[in-house]
Amino acid sequence: MLPAYIFIPMMIIMVIAVYTDLRSRMIYDWLTLPGMVYFLLCHAFAQPDRWLSYVLGVVVLGGITLMMAVISKGQLGGGDIKLFAVVGAALGWQAGLMVMVLAYLIAGIGVIPVWIASKVLKKQGIGREIPLAPYIAGGTALLIMLAFYIE
Repeated sequence: MLPAYIFIPMMIIMVIAVYTDLRSRMIYDWLTLPGMVYFLLCHAFAQPDRWLSYVLGVVVLGGITLMMAVISKGQLGGGDIKLFAVVGAALGWQAGLMVMVLAYLIAGIGVIPVWIASKVLKKQGIGREIPLAPYIAGGTALLIMLAFYIE
């Protein structure tokens, strides 16, 4: 189970990221960069023997999403990359990868109706830009709920 000093800031960051991503298609640096620093410092003091796992979370999740952004030619934004890095800093690389899988599964399920609507209505612009922060937050919340249920 996550301690409150990780869980509460993580949920606050996710709520703000979802709001800003839905409202303006932006996840701001003033939210993600201090979040990464905060979580890494918390883990450095609370669990110094496992700190490398959280640093790897930033590198692995940030690196995978950066690679996906390059391959997709910018379809994945910088804010999404940094939000995944925040997840890695808060949860570590292993749980972070689980969040990534869950987020993309939820996104796939959520985007299917939008894709079908764009095909039926024959409109190319529908669903062209889908904000990813709600799905990242959903994957994070689902993993935390599963971890709580399993424990």
